[in-house]
Amino acid sequence: MADISGYTAFVSGTEHEHSREILAELIENIAKSFGGKLSVDQVEGDALCCTTERTDVEVADWLRETFATFHRRLRDMRAATTCPCNACRMIGNLGLKFIVHRGTYSRQTVAGVVQLHGADVNLVHRLLKNTVPLREYLLASRAALDAWPENARAGFVDAPQRYDLGDVPAAYCDLAPVRADALREERTVVTDAEAKLRMSRRYDATPDAVWQLMTDPAMRQRIMKVQRVSFEKGARGSLVGAEYHCEHGGDRTTVFRVIAAEKPREFTITVDFPFVERIYRTDRVSHEGAGTRVDTTVYWDEPKGLTGKLRSIAAERMMKKFFGDYDDRMDAMLREA
Repeated sequence: MADISGYTAFVSGTEHEHSREILAELIENIAKSFGGKLSVDQVEGDALCCTTERTDVEVADWLRETFATFHRRLRDMRAATTCPCNACRMIGNLGLKFIVHRGTYSRQTVAGVVQLHGADVNLVHRLLKNTVPLREYLLASRAALDAWPENARAGFVDAPQRYDLGDVPAAYCDLAPVRADALREERTVVTDAEAKLRMSRRYDATPDAVWQLMTDPAMRQRIMKVQRVSFEKGARGSLVGAEYHCEHGGDRTTVFRVIAAEKPREFTITVDFPFVERIYRTDRVSHEGAGTRVDTTVYWDEPKGLTGKLRSIAAERMMKKFFGDYDDRMDAMLREA
């Protein structure tokens, strides 16, 4: 079970329309993060009931990834929201917790809707009401924990639960460190002072036309010359938190995630890059004469070790070539238009 904490207070104390939209987006975000790993069998208001044939500790790893994704989306929703209503102001009060149990179940269809059935299904729902003294956590029954290696259970605190069904041995782990790690990325723009690479380009087009090419998935596919670009919308339908999944063929996919976007002036993305892992790029768009000027700043953490400087130099050379070709193709497309 994945259950959004603070749901009842959020709904009762906020405007219905926006609270409905916010919760729907968060539920969708959780479900997407499970893609291909956990099957979402039932959506129950603020909770998702999921199943998988896997019983190893990787299930807990999946949930930690989902938890990190959830909190990044909450951060992006706050950044993308200017509405002063209570629902939009209280987004940060929401949280997420998980219940994991290993057992048996069956599926039955009632009024055309598939439902999970069985004593273990009932037990999981009971475990949502527990004595864990935290707001965000992963609570696993002993039946689930026993299938995990001892080192994976080390961070769990015993928390046996008592219900009318009897005692349920269980333990929980605090997810606060996962949230802190997920939100560690505080950079929203690359300033000129910290940039390790700076470039400028002038285009004979309006800022709006340049912005369109920079942000439209179909245009990015043509500019990057990749087989396909799938686009995942950002928070509240904005570009903040959006992702461009660029498929090169085979299993190669490059993911560009938008950190900040202020149309049509400033656009910051992050992506993994050879030799230096993660880079951050900010494009600043401004009028210049009858055209548009784009100033680009790029930052990356210097790789450690004796070869770190050499790796950084190699990455910079690759970026100049890659970004230069990208800008050339963008310029050609603007001239066509």
